[in-house]
Amino acid sequence: MPKPDFNPPDFSHIKIILVEPESPGNIGSVTRAMDNFGFSRLCLVNPCDYKVPHAYWLSRHAEDILEGAETAVSLKVALEGVHIAVATTNRRRFTHNPSFTPKEIAARVLETGKDRTIALVFGRESDGLTNDEVHQCQLISTVPVHPDNMSLNLAQAVIVYLYEIYQHHLEFNPNFDWRLADPRETEQLYMRIERILNMTGFVPRKTMERFILRIRRLFGRTPMEERDVRLLHRIFKQIENSLKKLP
Repeated sequence: MPKPDFNPPDFSHIKIILVEPESPGNIGSVTRAMDNFGFSRLCLVNPCDYKVPHAYWLSRHAEDILEGAETAVSLKVALEGVHIAVATTNRRRFTHNPSFTPKEIAARVLETGKDRTIALVFGRESDGLTNDEVHQCQLISTVPVHPDNMSLNLAQAVIVYLYEIYQHHLEFNPNFDWRLADPRETEQLYMRIERILNMTGFVPRKTMERFILRIRRLFGRTPMEERDVRLLHRIFKQIENSLKKLP
């Protein structure tokens, strides 16, 4: 068993995002779970009216997190400044992106330097995240549960991830910090790839949007560092410049 951690962990670089939460009680329960494991950053995307007595009652000892929660009009806005986002879902997606367990996500989170912001994104209680919202994230994660009942309560799902990250923190001995690329640099890379494909006359079997999603899946399996994106930009820039010189 790991020794008790007497130095409180610093999880200030980790943001919990709830997309359109429908129950104030669930929001209150999430804040209490966050406080249990030392998390403090909560962002609510188009939430229900959550500053109600029931939410405060369930948020016992974590009222400051409830009061200080950020709000955003969309997931895109909530993800501004985030370097790596994890979409949590219990549904199979048509892109067939690799899905990681909460334990695997915990390892990736703690291997990432604290100067990089991480977001754990949770969907609506009724139907989770949309495909578009999942595609805005770099990683997908699913909690392994019994197939007879695969649906977790929102607060239950959140606490699984918080526990795994905290537990991994107790045992973690970092060898290095990843210098993750800024999401804007990665987006520019995807735009450059699409531009080059159009210059070559490439026609995908379905749509260019679906093809670029497959490229995102390829690169999204391992979050790219700054140097990785710079290297790929140099390669594709050379290709792009050569294509421009063709008659």
